[in-house]
Amino acid sequence: MIIWIEGITLIAAGIIAVAEGLRLTQKIDPDAVTDILGPGYYIFFLGVILAIIGVTYLTVNYKEAFYKREGSLSRRIKGKKGISTVFYMTLVFVFYLISIHIAGYLVPTLIFFFLEFRLAGVKSWKRNIILTLAVTAVFYLIFIRYCRIVFPQGVFFK
Repeated sequence: MIIWIEGITLIAAGIIAVAEGLRLTQKIDPDAVTDILGPGYYIFFLGVILAIIGVTYLTVNYKEAFYKREGSLSRRIKGKKGISTVFYMTLVFVFYLISIHIAGYLVPTLIFFFLEFRLAGVKSWKRNIILTLAVTAVFYLIFIRYCRIVFPQGVFFK
């Protein structure tokens, strides 16, 4: 059951990203955007990759997904604990999607990664904080500085 939820979630997120990327490519104003590609193509290609990963994930784990055999994933995450972990991770992601439009990129991203690492099993506070700061900084450098993707600044910072 968990494999189905994870695989379908990856595919659905990929399809949504592809649709959003295509929508954004229709609205590129070459006079206003310094990057010819703009954020639409980045989101489109990331969505395609995410959907491919979802299909690959279901394909690789098809025996466990279709025949309900005990595989390595089922041994690691069992029953209600596994379903609740996936549920809470999804809930944190939805919270992140909403809060990034309200508070901007930095604070929601720090909270998102901190909670996700905690749910993923990083119990050490020191390790969790270091990972959270490092991943947030790397994402900031890649997406905002290098790719020049414009993230929402939040309603409080406009």
